Amino acid sequence: MERRVVDKDAIKRSAERSTRVSAKLEGRVVSKEFVRSPKVEQFVTARTRRAS
Repeated sequence: MERRVVDKDAIKRSAERSTRVSAKLEGRVVSKEFVRSPKVEQFVTARTRRAS
C-alpha cells in the first residue's frame, strides 16, 4: 500500500466518531443537552493541555 498524509483534523474526526460509536454499542450514550459542571470542565481542560 502507498503511504498517505492525513491531516490532524481528519484523525480527530475519526477518533471522535469511533468513540461515539463505541459508547453507543456499550450503552454509554450521553444526551446532547448534557452540560458538564465547571469543575469537570477545568479537569478536562487541564488534562487536554497536559496531553498536548
